[in-house]
Amino acid sequence: MSANPLTAVVVGAGHRAVVYSSYAHWHPEELRIVGVADPDGFRRNQFAESHDIPSERRYRTAEDLAAAGQFADFAINGTMDPQHVPTSLPLLDAGYHLLLEKPFATSEDEAWQLVHAARRNARTVGICHVLRFAPFYAAVRARVAEGAIGEVCQAAMQKSYRLGERPEWQRSRETFSGIIPFVGIHALDLIRWVTGRDFTQGAAWCSNVGHPAMRDLEDNACVALQLDNGASASARLDYCRPAKAPTHGDDRLRVAGNEGVIEWMYTADQLTLLTNSEEPRVVELDEPIDQFANFVSSFYEGTPSWVPAEDCIRMTEICLRLRDARISASI
Repeated sequence: MSANPLTAVVVGAGHRAVVYSSYAHWHPEELRIVGVADPDGFRRNQFAESHDIPSERRYRTAEDLAAAGQFADFAINGTMDPQHVPTSLPLLDAGYHLLLEKPFATSEDEAWQLVHAARRNARTVGICHVLRFAPFYAAVRARVAEGAIGEVCQAAMQKSYRLGERPEWQRSRETFSGIIPFVGIHALDLIRWVTGRDFTQGAAWCSNVGHPAMRDLEDNACVALQLDNGASASARLDYCRPAKAPTHGDDRLRVAGNEGVIEWMYTADQLTLLTNSEEPRVVELDEPIDQFANFVSSFYEGTPSWVPAEDCIRMTEICLRLRDARISASI
C-alpha cells in the first residue's frame, strides 16, 4: 500500500460493488471511495452518501466518469454481466487500473477486447476470484504443490446456494451469463488453481427444472472435465439449498491423489488430509490474504498478483465454452 490512502471510483453501485468497496469502511486509512457512476439515481446517491462522495463526483455513466479525467488510483466495476466490457473500456482508456466482477465478459471476443485495452494502456485488470484468498483453499493448493497427496487423480467441487430473491436481470439470458460463468467459474477456477493443472476437455449440462419463475436462471449444472495429466474433474452447481439451511452456501472441495486425499467442507468448517503414511488429520490454516490489498500492491509495489489477467481470460473462455457446449449422448 502507498503511504497515503489509495483512492477508487466505482461503476455500478449494486450489491457486488458494495461488497468490494466495503474495504474502505474496514480500512479508511488505506482506501477512500471518491467517485461513483450508476444510471439509477437513487442507488447512485445512496452509495455516494455512504462514502461521503461529493455531488460533483457522482456520474450517470462510466463514460461521464472517464470524461472527467483520472482522479483516483483505480476503478471497481460491479455492473451486470453484459455491461462489464462497455463500461470498462472507457475506464482503462482514462488510465484506471480495474478490478472487475466476474466473468470478464459474456463472449470471448469481448473478453479479449478488455485484455487488449488493458495492455494498450499499461493498466492492471483483474476479476474477483475471491475464493483463491480463502485460507482453506490456499492450504489445499499448498499441500497439493508440496506432494502431500501425490499425483492428482481426481478433483471435485460443489457450490450449492439458497435461491433467495434473485434480481430481475439474472432471470434473462440477455442480461445474465448463466450459472456456469457466474457461479461455476469459482468452482472451475479453484480446481485449476489448487491442482496446478489446466483443463483439456469438458462437457456440461445445465437447466432450470424446479424454479420456473426464474425463467433463464438455471437452478442446476453439472460439469465434467479432463485435466492435462489425464485426471478427471467435476463441478456440481445448484440454487437448491433449502431456505432453512443454516448457511447460504454449501461449498465442498475434494482432491484425490495416488498418495492421499485432501477435502474441505464449508459446513464442517475444517480441512482434512488423509494419506498412505498418516491417519486423518485437520490441517492448520494460515491467515487469509486480502484480495484487495494484493490487487493494489500488484501495480503499486510489483507484488505478484494471485489472480493474473491470463487466468481471468482463461477461466472466462472455459466457462463460456462449457455453457454453450451442451454435449450429450444417448445411453
